[in-house]
Amino acid sequence: MGKASFRGQHVIITGGSAGIGLCMAHELARRGADLTILARGRERLDAARADLAAHGGRVFADSCDVTDAETLAVCIDRARAELGPIDGVVANSGYCHPGYFHELNPADLKRQVDVNLTGCLYTLRLTIPLLRENGGGFIAITSSPAGNAGVFGFSAYGATKAALNHLAHILRAEYARDGIRVHLLLPPDTDTPGYEREVLLYPRETKAILEGGRLFAPERVARQFADGIARNKKRITIGFEAHLLLFIVRYCPFLWDTYVRWKTRGGTDQ
Repeated sequence: MGKASFRGQHVIITGGSAGIGLCMAHELARRGADLTILARGRERLDAARADLAAHGGRVFADSCDVTDAETLAVCIDRARAELGPIDGVVANSGYCHPGYFHELNPADLKRQVDVNLTGCLYTLRLTIPLLRENGGGFIAITSSPAGNAGVFGFSAYGATKAALNHLAHILRAEYARDGIRVHLLLPPDTDTPGYEREVLLYPRETKAILEGGRLFAPERVARQFADGIARNKKRITIGFEAHLLLFIVRYCPFLWDTYVRWKTRGGTDQ
């Protein structure tokens, strides 16, 4: 069975210069999409644009922070001028700083809320009117299984991802009549630069809870996300462990609570 095509569609990807975002860009480009990738770091963004352009297709890259609504609006206007109307948006920018809640400083908390939640709100608030003007399209919001399960050490991160889960449900209801499809992306632990950084910050209890879990290649995650979007799946979950976790949390939450208590017995040694 061949890959579903995105040929001729202009897709904006935030956080598109590395990790899952960059792999999504490559996957959609292989399927014929024209791409706008947005990220903060200019050097890495330029390298990503050159790599994508070398494989054909049209690519526009612009440096901006999704937490700055005015700059983001300018970038989106530039993208439309360069590549035309927008057909899809992957709100992928994210930031995770795990740790004991009482040790997270205000900057740690604020950055996670700003990037994960506020940045997504700004991105979609600016692009949904454009999708409506264009007769519809799709939105894909990168959340996390941590937004469904209370994972030790992910207080601020999990809270922001839970908010994105609710946002997806609400936007799906509000804009279905406008032909806008809303997809919730739930990636597993994925071998990305962000993951490499965050695991160094795990409390010992978090390591115990997550030990033995499978680490996925970002290319596989991107491929399955693209397939799910093409098939209009509302929630796209990858890997048996993630599916099992979401099932347990929804239908047998006491099992998850029992597992967490078992893995974290003995306290934090603080």
